[in-house]
Amino acid sequence: MLMLSLHLICKQVAFTYEDGRPVEGKGVGRKIIDRVQETYHSDLNGKDFAYDGEKSLFTVGSLPQNKLEFEVVLEDVTSNR
Repeated sequence: MLMLSLHLICKQVAFTYEDGRPVEGKGVGRKIIDRVQETYHSDLNGKDFAYDGEKSLFTVGSLPQNKLEFEVVLEDVTSNR
């Protein structure tokens, strides 16, 4: 028998443009999260996470810091800007 203990952490995420306006649009959050995982994997101590498509991010165990900010450039997203 295998007993497994899973310590799941939930964090709130917010996506904003450089000028502070919120990023809106279906599926954009997932693209941002994917780019963060791809670009900043080593800064996250190799931790993977799951995103609910809204405002919550889940990890197994804690991330390196309580508040993390990442700069991400998406080239294939249409915007109202």
